[in-house]
Amino acid sequence: MTLPGTPPHELRLSITERERTQIIEVLGPIPDESTLLAVRDGRGRQFQRLEFLGDSVLDVMLAVHQWCEPQCQHCREPGAVVDSSDRHLAQVAVQAGLGAWLEWAASAERLADLVETCVAACWLSGRWSQALVFASQLVHPMGSETSSALSEGVSGLDAGRAGRRVGSTFLELAAAYRLMQVFSDADEGELSERRARIHRAAAVAAIVRGRDGSLRGDPETLLSHVEDQVADVLSTRGADAALVLAQQFVPVESG
Repeated sequence: MTLPGTPPHELRLSITERERTQIIEVLGPIPDESTLLAVRDGRGRQFQRLEFLGDSVLDVMLAVHQWCEPQCQHCREPGAVVDSSDRHLAQVAVQAGLGAWLEWAASAERLADLVETCVAACWLSGRWSQALVFASQLVHPMGSETSSALSEGVSGLDAGRAGRRVGSTFLELAAAYRLMQVFSDADEGELSERRARIHRAAAVAAIVRGRDGSLRGDPETLLSHVEDQVADVLSTRGADAALVLAQQFVPVESG
């Protein structure tokens, strides 16, 4: 172990059984060896890429939670947006002792990044159920209604602002996931720049008009139309179906 706050000059390219056990105890099964190694390396490109994806996955789960459980007793006030700031994530990471498998005592900022990296690792390994277990334990408690909505949908949800926010987070996740797949060597900075160019009203509106020339409206109106559609699919068929629909509105060139 190096001095606190001082990363080693070179990260070991292998993982000890103790580190493997520590990670799995917190995250659940992580079958992909490269993901296990990435979670250990807070300076690495793959760590950054997971952080980029995990941020979007976490946003989806928290938005769905707010929509499905507006009276959540754990929220600061009914209908409040859950705090997922770097400061909050760093606090919960410290309280949970997250990152004991790292080779140095990480800064608060890096621990916040680690929370999002772990969310992505869980999602890639066990999709929504595994990611939700991790996020519910560390970030914010989420109940059975959120779990049901993600897995199969929950009837009786009204659209409106909360539903539209859900749709927006799915479009963001669809863009992040597609970019991760297409640009396999890009770091977080490049991925973020690319997402900023495609996750916008004009880009989505162009696809909408190309698919249905009868639809009229300015880009923001058409974007809201898509967000409503995605939220409706989430409420009736679950998160996987909502993500499939959202992916149809991601204009990404090939790598």
